[in-house]
Amino acid sequence: MRYGLIFTAVMAALTLAGCEGNSSDSKGSSSPETTTIGTASSKRTGRDWDEIKATGTLKWGSDDSGGAPFEFRDPKNPSERIGFEVEIADELAKRLGVKIEFVQTEWVNLIPALERGDFDMAMSGVEITEAREKSVSFTKPYYIFLQQLVVRADEKSISYLAECKGRKVGTLSASAAENILKATEGVTPVGYDDNVRPYEDLALGRVDAVLLDLPIAVWYAKPNAKLKFAGEPFAEGKYGIAVRKNAPALLQQLDSALSEMHKDGTMKKIYEKWNLWNDAQKQLH
Repeated sequence: MRYGLIFTAVMAALTLAGCEGNSSDSKGSSSPETTTIGTASSKRTGRDWDEIKATGTLKWGSDDSGGAPFEFRDPKNPSERIGFEVEIADELAKRLGVKIEFVQTEWVNLIPALERGDFDMAMSGVEITEAREKSVSFTKPYYIFLQQLVVRADEKSISYLAECKGRKVGTLSASAAENILKATEGVTPVGYDDNVRPYEDLALGRVDAVLLDLPIAVWYAKPNAKLKFAGEPFAEGKYGIAVRKNAPALLQQLDSALSEMHKDGTMKKIYEKWNLWNDAQKQLH
């Protein structure tokens, strides 16, 4: 009887181990499926043109905080947004047959939020750079810009960027201007999350100069009697609309509409309205 009990116990243990092994095998075989599903889901992050067209709404990520002349709150009617990119977005939506939905996002977070699927396109003076092109796709350029150095009106020792050695220069964080400052020997970049405070701090003496895109400098610095342009604008760059890598059909739709807007003069009218037209824009089509 004792041997019989031992035999029974051993068999029960083996049976239990077999069940646990089968359970483990089952989990092991389901893990790859779960991983595959997760990977497929991540690949489907965001929408392409078919889904956008079906819903009738194109989601536009941008930052209207200190975003003049790109997009900003109308001082006369704060409930409304105005700016040259607002007009571009409205015209794009009209030509594509959809409504535009603005999604407020801090400028430095625009590309990560786009990749996450928070909106369909990012347009907020986003410069086309090699680094960004590794993670998102860009439409054809819709505006060619230059950089402008700004100093205080009584500054006499700075007339170009190289003379800022040993000085603090304000700029927008994660911008092309910041990249230029980081590559300039002896200059200490001071990053901001909007376009307004760099010029405010410059006037107060907290930084020695500000480097930002010319459209921004024209809007915020030129009318300020406490500030002045230092030297001629330089370092040409281009703005483009960013979309996810997995939205090629949307990219094609936007490119087609932008080309039409350049060819039929719509872009020129918008830029002239906002005092942004110059001969450089003739290169775009």
